[in-house]
Amino acid sequence: MTSAETIAPSLAPSQKSARNTGYWLALAAMMLLFVLIFAGLAFNQHAALRTHKSDLGQMDLAIWNTSRGRFVEEIKQDFLSTRLTDHVEPIFIPVSAVFWLWDDVRAILLLQALAVALGAIPLFALARRKLGPALALGFAAAYLLNPPLQSAVLTEFHAIPLAVPLILWAFWAVDARRWGQFLIAALLVAAVKEEAALLAAGLGVWAMWRNAISFPKSKKGLTVGGAVVVLSLIWFYAATFIIVPAHGAEIHQTAQSVYFERYGALGDSPLDIIKNIVVNPKLVWSVASEPARVQYLLGLFAAFGFLSLLGLDVLILALPVLLANLLSAYPAQYYGDFHYTAPLIPYFAVAAIYGAHRLLRFFRTTSLSRKLLLATSLIWLLGWSGYVYARAGRGPLGGAYDRAPITAHEQLLHRFLAQIPPDAPVTATAALFPHLSHRRFIYQFPHGLTAQPPARPAAWALLDVTGDTDMAPGDLRDRVTAMLAGDWGAVDAADGYLLLRRGATNKAIPDAFYDFIRTPDDPAALAQDYPLTFATITADAWPRWRQTKITTEWLVGGEYQPGTVRPWLELRTPPGELLYTYDQLTPPALLWYPPERWRPGDRIRISTLPLYLPRYWGAGVGVVHGPDPFQPNHRLPAADVAPGVDIRSVDGTLALAGAWRWGDDLRPIPPETLLSPDLGQQMVATGDEVTVDFRTADGALIPMQAWLPAATPAAGRLFDFWLRWEQGVPPGYQPFLHLRHAGKNIIQEDGPPVIFLTQPARQPVNDWREFLIPAADVQPGWEVSLFVGLYDPATGQRLDILGPDGKLAGNEILLGTWIMADPPTPDQACALIPDACLSQP
Repeated sequence: MTSAETIAPSLAPSQKSARNTGYWLALAAMMLLFVLIFAGLAFNQHAALRTHKSDLGQMDLAIWNTSRGRFVEEIKQDFLSTRLTDHVEPIFIPVSAVFWLWDDVRAILLLQALAVALGAIPLFALARRKLGPALALGFAAAYLLNPPLQSAVLTEFHAIPLAVPLILWAFWAVDARRWGQFLIAALLVAAVKEEAALLAAGLGVWAMWRNAISFPKSKKGLTVGGAVVVLSLIWFYAATFIIVPAHGAEIHQTAQSVYFERYGALGDSPLDIIKNIVVNPKLVWSVASEPARVQYLLGLFAAFGFLSLLGLDVLILALPVLLANLLSAYPAQYYGDFHYTAPLIPYFAVAAIYGAHRLLRFFRTTSLSRKLLLATSLIWLLGWSGYVYARAGRGPLGGAYDRAPITAHEQLLHRFLAQIPPDAPVTATAALFPHLSHRRFIYQFPHGLTAQPPARPAAWALLDVTGDTDMAPGDLRDRVTAMLAGDWGAVDAADGYLLLRRGATNKAIPDAFYDFIRTPDDPAALAQDYPLTFATITADAWPRWRQTKITTEWLVGGEYQPGTVRPWLELRTPPGELLYTYDQLTPPALLWYPPERWRPGDRIRISTLPLYLPRYWGAGVGVVHGPDPFQPNHRLPAADVAPGVDIRSVDGTLALAGAWRWGDDLRPIPPETLLSPDLGQQMVATGDEVTVDFRTADGALIPMQAWLPAATPAAGRLFDFWLRWEQGVPPGYQPFLHLRHAGKNIIQEDGPPVIFLTQPARQPVNDWREFLIPAADVQPGWEVSLFVGLYDPATGQRLDILGPDGKLAGNEILLGTWIMADPPTPDQACALIPDACLSQP
């Protein structure tokens, strides 16, 4: 009997044949669904201009050149180069044939999704031999539901996901004793990328080991396994230490692969890294035990129901890549949302299959029925894989589902692509690069303008000033101005796209270029009596990276005199800390079409570059003149603001146009909520509410309500709480707030009440306090207490507080006491982009 037959329920031959056909059809349906969903999402990202020169564009260029007989040739900056400066990927030779079938960049995106899906076939076949078809189908489902595998398919394009089906094919071939197929699969794994050769060597060891413990033994298995080990190690050394340094030394100014520099404290050379791993285990443990890395490992095990723990002999084969990811100082390698984890998934899947096989064989010695064992195992496996998918899956209903919106702007790109000859040298901004990369000479703007032989200088330039350009907006505009002053001219333009050609005679940018900024002759603008009126504000978020673009619209009225006034935007925290203004990082709209060019009747649209904002933030708008917008005499009255907005600065020159809260996504806070206790109640969730009365010298009572956060304070986390002074704050006094440990102030927040903007005198007064607890001043486990009171800044005199019984209760009130928590584990956005940390949920 085979191992599968000893575990799976026995069936009659006719029943077995029919059921097997059904399982294979179910597998094919799952694979087809995977390809349709994830190739579709990859196409969607590309159409939405969320692919770039790095990495889809440069990969596509190298593969397309290979299909034309120029092995992995690519452009680096202004000159012809090769991908061999960074990686050695012979697999691109057979991959390049796809462009003879479909000459489109999307061909390799489809191929990548198809390759990963095909890995389900050898996985199912292996699991079927060990566990029977029902549980094998469950393993195939868990494999296709695996979030890191899905992320690899959606991280533009890379070679390493192509190793996934080849590794699984090799494992199946060893178990089936198909040594010829194993040799082909293992050598193809080695051809994927230089580090994949180590995985191929491990597969060779596996082949020899499985052959050694099998009966009867096969000399061919031993020979083939040994040959794979030797050839793979020789290839790894040659690719890593000879080919890459030989080609990359001039580019990277180093005689070794630059990727060894990603290991921080462990060293920046192979010898230093290996030495520290061997002789400094405490250092290795301190790195590997960081919470984010532990979560990474747990996620890999959880996706297959922790059954991989019973197949550690398989996981040992993946140690080179597993340690490379786990110990890297580059967070993308150990968060699982990029391509780096893809080659590990086959090992965890196969380890889980062998683990399940061993577990079921053990329980077969009990009185439990085979059907019950298989059903329980299937439920356990699918329960865990479904849970992991719900938390982090990249497809529909997955926790990280992120379908990019495709607007009329992105759809307009085809008009410009159609005008550029297919073999013309082109320079393009970063997000447009992969849409033009099927040509030998393609540069990322501003490179290519002065390229020297054997490269050819760009004859065309296609720019999108509204998207990802990898340039400061002012530098891009200045470069375009210089080109138009030289031998370049404009061919076409619309909605922020600009198509230039060397030798064209039109030196003026076509008027349609400014459509992304202004709508002329807008009836609402023409009806305005004011020179410049604020119309609307929107916040567009990309939750995956917690990026926000803020778009404001302004109506240029009939009394507008060009250049006399300009719009103003301030982004602030709830306590009023300034985060951003138009002067700090000028939006493209104000650079390309400044207020001096505006005309009565224009509706002006101004979008910021992507910003990283804290958990709560608000936008104040106004109209200013003069060089310093913070001078009171340079601000105009905020006479006309958005409907429902009634929070204005003390002098009435700035109005709060909107407030937002980051959580898992970006949500607006209604203006009326900002002025009511509702927001305090929303903020604190299950936190405490405190009510207290202060007494002035003449006996008047000042009631105060406080809402405290339920979240435990921690270093590196924002701490928000809400105060409401029902009858305002008495003249000459202001609140103080102290966060203390052991009687010592850690945080001291004194100052008048603020909610985004300093408010005019009113009753009641809302007061939002927020501070970041510094890591240097606190430790987890400390008990901290929050006190509040009212005092006279001139004399330091504090107001008394009345207790519930009407008696004096001192001159400060204890609002709450907490035990400091451990700092939050950074999510991936925070780990890669420190500015994103303050919005981490």
